[in-house]
Amino acid sequence: MVSALMLCSCNLDQYPYSEVAADEYVKDANSVNNLVIGVYNGLYDVLYNEWAMTELRTDNARMRVNNSTSQDSKLIEQLDQLVVLTANSWVQDYWDALYVVINRANTVLANLDVVKDDALRAQYEGEARFLRAWMYFDLVRLWGPVFVVTSKTGADEARYMQRSPVEDVWALIESDLTAVVDGALLPEKMSASELGRADLIAAKAMLAKVYMTEYKPGEAKYAKASDLLSEVLEAKGNPTSGAALVPYADIFSKDNEGNAEIIFAVRYRSGKLGIGSPFTTLYAPINNGGNVAIGSPKHYNYPSNSIISAFNANPGDVRKDVCLQESYYNKTTGLIVDNANARYCSKFIDPDMTSEFDAENDFPIIRLADVMLLKAEALNELSGPGAEALTLLNAVRQRAGIADYTLADLPSKYAFRQAVRNERRLEFAFENQRFFDLLRWGTTVATINDYLASEPFYAAYDYVVNPIAEWQTLLPIPVSVMNINKTVAQNPGY
Repeated sequence: MVSALMLCSCNLDQYPYSEVAADEYVKDANSVNNLVIGVYNGLYDVLYNEWAMTELRTDNARMRVNNSTSQDSKLIEQLDQLVVLTANSWVQDYWDALYVVINRANTVLANLDVVKDDALRAQYEGEARFLRAWMYFDLVRLWGPVFVVTSKTGADEARYMQRSPVEDVWALIESDLTAVVDGALLPEKMSASELGRADLIAAKAMLAKVYMTEYKPGEAKYAKASDLLSEVLEAKGNPTSGAALVPYADIFSKDNEGNAEIIFAVRYRSGKLGIGSPFTTLYAPINNGGNVAIGSPKHYNYPSNSIISAFNANPGDVRKDVCLQESYYNKTTGLIVDNANARYCSKFIDPDMTSEFDAENDFPIIRLADVMLLKAEALNELSGPGAEALTLLNAVRQRAGIADYTLADLPSKYAFRQAVRNERRLEFAFENQRFFDLLRWGTTVATINDYLASEPFYAAYDYVVNPIAEWQTLLPIPVSVMNINKTVAQNPGY
């Protein structure tokens, strides 16, 4: 059954999002609800390019071929090696998509007074704040200082607007999410008919991740993150074993959407409705003859040797075959294709897709395992390895089919930290988490430089890949922004 969320999302695009149109259109609670759906609708464009800003810039993924002259390959090459030009159109598209969602959320917040039902008004406010906070969370991590926009902004004002300090961006993110959490603006759990809309559990999980990114273990709000994660785990039944979790492959199944593992996901639906998932087309192997996916797949997000080796270090890890494939079966020839062109990211492939860019799979943003591993990480950082943290870590490993750790295996805070970090890499491979984790741990530069030096692929270039510096972890402000506002400061190094 098509959810109300999806039914509205494809209809909403008929309404222009200009200031005048919004003022004329918003008359009652139903029209505000449609505006809220429009905020969710904007997430499709965000996720379309997010993999290239995150996963591609880590040791998990790379471009498929060396020295290609195609325009897309050049854009991928820049992101893959963290040598991005200010005119990179993929960066521009992602930046624009984030601000579209922010502007739509601002429109919702500006029109809440027409909603007379207190619970509905609170829900719409909570959803808009949650989604706006998420967009700014991505912006501040990927660009640093950005434009803080919380209301309608005219063209003349925008032309002279300056980027706000990161402290102000973090303050807005916290303000939005604490308003949702402390004010209980959202239901703890949405009804089945509203599957895909953010709830209070999702807001608590997001706020906890914000705190663990912004603050250090000795600070009070880092400890507050641990408390929030406990509340989320309690709401999800406090799982303590792999048997209590959804089997790994089933998490991503199009036939098991909204399962118990999912705390928040961006929902997709096939059927030429304009809301199908693009990832089968983006990730499936090129020239696969319809054996993996129809049409002309792009073969992006190509799995690195490094991530394959990381999985292979855990024999029997069931996550590897879900996340990536190194071969596929050719139904015509009856042969296994296992050359370099056969490797691909398989996590979000829908083999039943009948039109390009129109798969069924949802994309998870926050999962139960995310919360469990964040809680294990926080416990260790706050007080060292212990039974509770070990139980959470081992539950994730049990589901993956690999052996438990003991406290003797991880006797120090450092050893436990490394185990959690490795587990997060494998558990969330190709879910756009790796780059943000590296930033949070302060290990981005060292990790990427080790990777660029050790991955055989990069040796085939006809130039030397220089070690990256800290400034390259931030993306450049798009050149189109700089052209409009000549006084805006560019990020250092660009």
